[in-house]
Amino acid sequence: MNRARLVLTLLIGVGAASLITAAAVAHCGRCKGSAKDMCRLLDEGKLTLARAIEIAEKHSKGRAVAAHCEMEGSTLEIGVYCLAGDKIVEVELDNTGKVTETEEKKQLPGGHDDDQH
Repeated sequence: MNRARLVLTLLIGVGAASLITAAAVAHCGRCKGSAKDMCRLLDEGKLTLARAIEIAEKHSKGRAVAAHCEMEGSTLEIGVYCLAGDKIVEVELDNTGKVTETEEKKQLPGGHDDDQH
């Protein structure tokens, strides 16, 4: 009886781990499935990346220099980095084009520290 219980417990554990891993892979932000999810959510919100950039530029009163989409769970976030005066500002939008956050940044994503220039 104990052996059967142990096998059952192991099977349940492996199954649960598989489900958790599958959920993480489905929304990793780097795979083709995530890209498809991003496109679907952009379509649902009737927003293009180009339009998101326009909105961010208007909101920040700056010029877009980088943009990206990422999945936060099942929610799409669009980040646009704008140069506004002498500041780098990240404007975050949802898939409807609503600005959800604005934050000043020290550098662009993947950028170098000032001492490397």
